[in-house]
Amino acid sequence: MDLLDDTWDLPVTKNINRDLFSSYEDGESFDVDSFLLDNNFHYVPLDTLCEDLTSLTREMDHALLDASSESYKDFIKLCDQFSDTVDTRPELQNVKLELTQFLNKLRGLTETDILNTQEIIKDTVDYLETLDKLSAVIADATGLNTGLQLAEKLSNVLNSLCANTSQKSLEYTLCGQVLTQLHQLTTKAYTTLENLQQNDSPLMLQLRSEYHSIIAQFRACLHVLCDKCVANPNETKELAGQLSNLLSKERQA
Repeated sequence: MDLLDDTWDLPVTKNINRDLFSSYEDGESFDVDSFLLDNNFHYVPLDTLCEDLTSLTREMDHALLDASSESYKDFIKLCDQFSDTVDTRPELQNVKLELTQFLNKLRGLTETDILNTQEIIKDTVDYLETLDKLSAVIADATGLNTGLQLAEKLSNVLNSLCANTSQKSLEYTLCGQVLTQLHQLTTKAYTTLENLQQNDSPLMLQLRSEYHSIIAQFRACLHVLCDKCVANPNETKELAGQLSNLLSKERQA
């Protein structure tokens, strides 16, 4: 794969403005999911999306108020010009009635429709945030399961090496390597389990049980290896150093 290839068709998001909503007709159902996907807004951070939508809402509020204010001023000027003309008075009354109806609709739009739209957007943002949290939990659980499977295999290997009564220096070196890898895996698993301690799903209960089984076998192997280092100090200098370093880290944790 050429990372410098600039011909990739990358997703492009649009700016949130009134034009994005102009294609919707009166009475047409507004599908939030389709709106987000069609405009690639699922690639936009949630905080940025909320800020842009809030900014657009303020812009619409000001635009509606400005439009109604300008229309009302024009109506007053028209009344001043034809107030003494009997023929135009009924027409002016009709205009006044239509203007009143328009202001009532405008009031309903600002007090109801916009609030409903804001509520829909808020619910959608909350839903997306929940999905993000759920995705993170799934990723952590998947990584934890993979790490524990590997840790179990290494623990069995280390247990077999500890059971060998006639070990050579090469096997002691292998013990040290397995010991280091197993310690890294169990430390990472412990951190992940701490982050997921509020999760009591059946899967997490099973993973916690597997972790404790691995730790129990790991500790038993550590005792055996310490005894071997004491019994064979000349052949286990490197292994003894690794054990000392590991135990030192455990005390500091």
